[in-house]
Amino acid sequence: MIGILKLSLHSVSLSGFFYRGSPITLEELIPKVKLYGFDGVELMGKRPHANPGDLSTESRRKLKELASSNCVEIAAIA
Repeated sequence: MIGILKLSLHSVSLSGFFYRGSPITLEELIPKVKLYGFDGVELMGKRPHANPGDLSTESRRKLKELASSNCVEIAAIA
């Protein structure tokens, strides 16, 4: 059986490392993922996005809800 390939956007792409300008926050990024044609997002596990030390239990819950409400899968934390 052949699985379905799903595409994810790595948050590092919009973290400000590869262009001039401010990083896009996760709250701004998640809704754009579907707009850009991706199924999910891979979160960069460091600042400015998903540094584990920066994300409280409540922050993680809100992030999960935001992704779910936008039909975006959190594919990985890399």
